[in-house]
Amino acid sequence: MKGAGGWSPLVSDSYQWLDVDLGRRTSIAAVATQGRYGSSDWLTAYLLMFSDSGHNWRQHRQEDSLGALPGNSNADSVVQYKLEKPVIARFLRLVPLDWNPTGRIGLRLEVYGCPYSSDVVHFDGTGALVFRLAARPSAAAAETFTLKFKSQKNSGTVLHAEGHGDHGDHRLSLELDQGRLQLYHQQAVTSLPWVLLASVGSLLDDQHWHYVKLERVKNHLNLTVDYTTHLVHLPNQLSHWDVHQVSVGSTLAFGLQGPVLSSKNLSGCLENLLYNSLNLIELAKKTNPQVSVIGNVTFSCSEPASVAVTFGDPLSFLSLPLPRALPGAGSGLVAVEMQIRTWDRKGLLVTFDLSEFGVWLYVSGGRIKLLLRTSQRPLLELSAGSGLSDGQWHSVSLSLGLDSVQVSVDQSEGSTAHITAAVTLSDRTQLHFGGCPSEQSAPQCSNPFGAFQGCMRLLSLNAQTVDLIQLQQRIMGNYSHLQIDMCGIIDR
Repeated sequence: MKGAGGWSPLVSDSYQWLDVDLGRRTSIAAVATQGRYGSSDWLTAYLLMFSDSGHNWRQHRQEDSLGALPGNSNADSVVQYKLEKPVIARFLRLVPLDWNPTGRIGLRLEVYGCPYSSDVVHFDGTGALVFRLAARPSAAAAETFTLKFKSQKNSGTVLHAEGHGDHGDHRLSLELDQGRLQLYHQQAVTSLPWVLLASVGSLLDDQHWHYVKLERVKNHLNLTVDYTTHLVHLPNQLSHWDVHQVSVGSTLAFGLQGPVLSSKNLSGCLENLLYNSLNLIELAKKTNPQVSVIGNVTFSCSEPASVAVTFGDPLSFLSLPLPRALPGAGSGLVAVEMQIRTWDRKGLLVTFDLSEFGVWLYVSGGRIKLLLRTSQRPLLELSAGSGLSDGQWHSVSLSLGLDSVQVSVDQSEGSTAHITAAVTLSDRTQLHFGGCPSEQSAPQCSNPFGAFQGCMRLLSLNAQTVDLIQLQQRIMGNYSHLQIDMCGIIDR
């Protein structure tokens, strides 16, 4: 890196980026760029990404679309980009896309914002907070809950409220279910079922913060998720509803045995939980007698996030050498494990060549399929699983032994078959994920099933975890057109 007059990496190519640590979570309002002082080095287009931890990056959206931001036309003029809404993050990443063709990547950067303070609480899947609210002289015609949440799992209780309305007590429950937010109502008579009032969003288990606001005015409710508002019609009995108890993280604190989903607890964090103007997390931190803390609850949020990689276009691929099996790992020759997330019903997951035949593991019709083929004919075809194009994370494993092969999905039994052909490996066996490199660099790689578009994480080869950060730093493997340390598929 050249430091005089600004940032300029030693190599100007599409694999460069600049990370900025702001020291604490900050409300970022704008960024401004200049070229490198006294040079012909400047960016003409770039991407912005944000993170709380320096991992699990989130690409900035520009007016509901992902795209490049405008850079500079010379080294001296300042180009400022004002964010449509402030972004809360500690880390900022700038990824150069294009630069002056007669110069190099060069940048001076300013970030505009102010410190951000908040009250947070973390639940590990066993804990909850219960708030008993003071009675009011009359039922309110309006109620408002606001919060932010992020979750490690795709299901769990976010918020549960109980209060007195017309014709007895009523409950509202906000649940995360398969990455969507579901709002349920139940009249507090155990024989009556929960009624689904609304189902909004998707991919809300991406371990990023999501904003939620429930605003009830008589028997209408505005449910806002990430600044998109949905109008929900409530039962007439809720036109006057006096909330007297609120639980977050679990419904079990109410003594309920279901049937809100499967009564799963939240594994994740809440931030700035407000009931009207009352800061509920602040009450809990002060050990207010109105609040009960159940199970493991901490007032900080440092969620670990697994490193994902996004295959975003038809040219995306990832190539890795096959490591030798660890001692005691069994007689298998090739073992591949991964988790995938995609909306697409087809696409190559991994392919590699053995001595006598080629191997392709791919998605087709929302199922996992395996093909073993010689140059003349197919030897074997297997399939496993279903519904894999639903935008959820699914685990996929392939185990190839001397005389058998097994494919499994979501840790089920899967499919197993025997192989009659000889199976041998070379020391130069390369596995190609998502697609193939150029024909010049990997002439033996072929992909008749289309490029995979989606995300992969928790990738392991022969029981050895692949360090995708080392891949990003180009210490190992080869890749192109990937976004590393983020899952970039978007809500449908």
